Amino acid sequence: MDTTKITLRNAQVIFVSLKDEGFGRSITIDATGKETKDAITKWVVDNNIGKNDKAGKPNFKDYEGKQQYQFKMNDNTRFAGLNGLSEKDLGFGSQISLTANAFEYNNKFGQGIGSSLSAVVVERRSPTSSDADLEELLGDAPKEDVIPQADSIVEGEPVDLSEIPY
Repeated sequence: MDTTKITLRNAQVIFVSLKDEGFGRSITIDATGKETKDAITKWVVDNNIGKNDKAGKPNFKDYEGKQQYQFKMNDNTRFAGLNGLSEKDLGFGSQISLTANAFEYNNKFGQGIGSSLSAVVVERRSPTSSDADLEELLGDAPKEDVIPQADSIVEGEPVDLSEIPY
């Protein structure tokens, strides 16, 4: 088992920065749950992630009663999504699974052990006000009367021809 890697399943996203606006790109997850917090803590301690006096100490942020942990991305971070989702569906409340790696660095900013996301699977998109509006519009409509959108059809899955609106 590679202890330089951490894999977390079904993590809830708190914040996403896909564009580098001076602070790098990152995904911040909810680390309030004991299992998640313990896994991150063990990974940071075992790999001595960080530099100087912060090495081996996880940097959890407490905000509005939730513990948060930020994973940095790099140019090689890969994304995939279930049911047609992509990194564009990331945001507060979306759900992901992720793998991050620890690595040694020695550059103009110093030396130490860093970490970076290597892979992210978007499992559920961020809810929007459009979801609530659509649900309200559909109201009590019988499910058989609702026509699925073309983008809701998953490639490789059988399509019920009675659902095609022509």
